[in-house]
Amino acid sequence: MVSKTIKKWVFWTHLIAGLIAGIFVLCMSFTGVLLTYERQIVEFSERLHDVEPAKLSTHAGEKAVRHEDEHIGEYTETQAHSAVSARISTARARISTDEVVTILQALKPNEPHIYVRWVNREGAAIPAWAGRHSFLLHPYTGEILREGEGMVEKFFHVVTDFHRYLSLAGDYRVVGKNITAYANLVFLFLIVSGLYLWLPKRLNLRALKQQFLLPKTYQNSHHRNRQWHIVFGIWCLIPLFVIALTATIFHFDWANKAIYGAFGESVPTRKQHEEITSLAADVVPYETLFNAAQQHANANGYADWYSMWMEIGEDIHEARFFIDKSIGHRQELAYSLFFDTQTGKVTKVLRKQDWSRGGQAWGTARFLHTGEYFGVVGQTVAGLVSLLACVLVYTGIVLAWRRLVSEPKRLRENAGANS
Repeated sequence: MVSKTIKKWVFWTHLIAGLIAGIFVLCMSFTGVLLTYERQIVEFSERLHDVEPAKLSTHAGEKAVRHEDEHIGEYTETQAHSAVSARISTARARISTDEVVTILQALKPNEPHIYVRWVNREGAAIPAWAGRHSFLLHPYTGEILREGEGMVEKFFHVVTDFHRYLSLAGDYRVVGKNITAYANLVFLFLIVSGLYLWLPKRLNLRALKQQFLLPKTYQNSHHRNRQWHIVFGIWCLIPLFVIALTATIFHFDWANKAIYGAFGESVPTRKQHEEITSLAADVVPYETLFNAAQQHANANGYADWYSMWMEIGEDIHEARFFIDKSIGHRQELAYSLFFDTQTGKVTKVLRKQDWSRGGQAWGTARFLHTGEYFGVVGQTVAGLVSLLACVLVYTGIVLAWRRLVSEPKRLRENAGANS
């Protein structure tokens, strides 16, 4: 009797909570599907800008000069023209890291915080950032192939903003973030309560088979929706629980405190450092540091690196290289290498195992949320269960409508007909 009462309360709480948060869960799930292969799709779009060295010519170099002049303006015209013209005679050689930095500094002289990403593929275009300003550069002439984000990147930014903030902006962004945060908590409750409601009265093979497998035929649409909700729900339960649970670290301080506290640590505070306004103090050529980073990678089992990011202007006298074997930033397949830009010496090597245990757990949780922790297989699973979560929301709403609206209406009509 007590168990029936408890199950009844859980059922109605599950139903009402699902109706309240369902539309937001649907939004997060559907956008999660769209974001499944974001990194691979963005990477493919950038590959469309790859260049074949054999097709380069002096004309390409001259075109680069004209293109640079158009983007930079009069105040840096001479500087940019000299930087690009110097490369025309050697257009078939990859431009150096220093040349990339020179171009970025000419374009955005007040943005010393710079990223340069080298892809380990001949003819690959060079993504680079000066502050928040992004560019895609020709690997042999330095021509600006694209300024700002491409259509693919813009699409994924729109989807991500909707996924995180319901596309609300300005002062309302925090409202959107709170809605998705608490909707995610409700989703966690729906997953756990759904498991409780799923448990058959008798745990035997026949009962489990009915709960785990879809029937060959359906009696009607209600039977189909109910079976979809039950069967898809149990098959998706574990990955959806992981996705929803790990999402809490992006929204709540208590979640971060819990993950670090489990290892006896406190949440690390953001490091304060002196604001850098110029890169003039960097003595060692960046190309020299890039070559040293390649040598370090070759000597440490990373000769097959896929991409190498250089970051400068974050900390004074420091250049950080992020050497990654994967497209998806899988932390087990990447490490950071730090150089002193005045001496060229390695100051720190940071792999995931060098982080604190709490930091490692947070990093794991971060990439479990997207499935990227397990590579493309994990991404596929995350995308698939997100799609099925959309089905769960749909069937849940349809079933709730039948119970709350359609069925009571039918009973009233029957009662009226019989009276």
